[in-house]
Parts: sequence; structure tokens; C-alpha cells
Amino acid sequence: MNLYVIRHGESEHNIDRTVMAHTHDSQHSLTDLGFHQVRKTAEFMKSILNEKTVVYSSPYLRTIQTAQAVHSLLPEQVPFHENPLIREWELGNLYDFSNRPPEKKKEFKAAGQFYFRYENGESLADVYLRATMFMHTVIERVKRQQRYENVVIVTHAAFIQMLLTFLMNWPIDELTGFKPVENASVIKINETNGDYEYEKIFVPSVN
Repeated sequence: MNLYVIRHGESEHNIDRTVMAHTHDSQHSLTDLGFHQVRKTAEFMKSILNEKTVVYSSPYLRTIQTAQAVHSLLPEQVPFHENPLIREWELGNLYDFSNRPPEKKKEFKAAGQFYFRYENGESLADVYLRATMFMHTVIERVKRQQRYENVVIVTHAAFIQMLLTFLMNWPIDELTGFKPVENASVIKINETNGDYEYEKIFVPSVN
């Protein structure tokens, strides 16, 4: 079974983080560039997928838009499912990057990026747990059913990083300041004899 993980295209908060202070993260749309990116990615995925494919998307607007672009070019019988386990790292209901009080900065420094939990939100450790849950429930069930050759997961940068951390057994203390994968990029994850490896197989180039 082939596992493909796609990050959403460029979204509103990728170019203006202040929108997070007044619009919930789940409602951030793709930008014009983001739509161009995901069309490129959709064309690439069309060339490597077949009717024995299932698509899972985070329920956030930008991932739904990305997943729909991919799904629209696949055979009609390909299932499309939303799954909240693969949603974005939650930083709180409305998060204002310009309003971070000193006590929170002190707590962040003490806890570190992986363990610090945002008010009304999550820590990266929480996202890691969601990644393990998704693999152990959804993906393992798909493997047992043996109905699909390809699984496409459309999600977010932090979730991708935590999923890879789990599968590759990366040390937690090496996760500080991870660099997100490019918007609308595709990562292929392979399993051989119970061990995982991955490669980035596509990054859209938009003029």
C-alpha cells in the first residue's frame, strides 16, 4: 500500500499571521497562489493514482480545498473522507501572535516547543498522539481491508512532522524549530518489513 501525505497549498495565514487573531484557523482559505499550487499537485497525483485510492482530509477549509482539487481529477469511485485527527496543531481558538505575555514566554522556554501547551489549544505532543492514533486506527484498518492500493492524506505541516517523528522514531529533543514542508508538496511513505522510509516526491513550481 502506498501512503501519500500532502500539505495544503498556501493559505491566508501563511502570508498574514494576524488573521489568526480574528478568524478561527479552520476557516482560513487558500490564496490565489495556493489554488495554483494545488492544481499543479492535483495533476501530479492524477498521473500516479488509480481507482484503488482513498482520500482523507483534515476538515479545515484550506485542506478541504486542496483535497477537492486532487479528488476531482481521480476516478469517480474514489472515496473522500474528512477526519479531525489530522487537523492542524491547535494554538487556541483565536491566537494573537502580537500578544504573548511574558509569563507565557517564560513557560514556553521552560517546557520547550514539544511539551508547551497553548491556552485552549495543544502541544506538539498532543499532535504526536493524534498522529499515532490515526495510524493505529484508520491506516491499520485500511491495510487490513486490502481494498486500496493508495492512501492520500491531505493535512498540515505540524501533523506531517509529528507523523514522520512517530514513524521514523526521531528523538524528541531534535524537533526544535522544525522547518515545515513546502505548501502543496507531496511526501511518499513506504513500509518495508515493518520499517518506514519517506521521500519528498513533488513540490509545485508556480510562476
